[in-house]
Amino acid sequence: MSIDEIVNEIIRLVRARDTNGGHFHHEPYKGDFFRLFIAAWDAGLLKRSGPNTLKLDSLINIVGNRDPAIFDGETWLMFCAAWPEWDYAWANATRNFSIDDAAPGG
Repeated sequence: MSIDEIVNEIIRLVRARDTNGGHFHHEPYKGDFFRLFIAAWDAGLLKRSGPNTLKLDSLINIVGNRDPAIFDGETWLMFCAAWPEWDYAWANATRNFSIDDAAPGG
């Protein structure tokens, strides 16, 4: 997906959730937003910095230029808390690791 497609879908989902109600952390909302995060990650839009990224600062600027009224709803604030958390977790996730049963928590 392109930046434009992802941003348009984020705006659509924020508007839908603000209109229809429900809690951000319940499905389908959180899962739909997370799928967009994964699309941005897979497209390399979170792995660098600059204007052509979807790090939260850039995303806020892009959305603000397209639809600043979206910032007035409660969904945007929850989305802004989740997006960098997902970015941090995804960037720091250990893949293909083995669990050592002798280790604490293993």
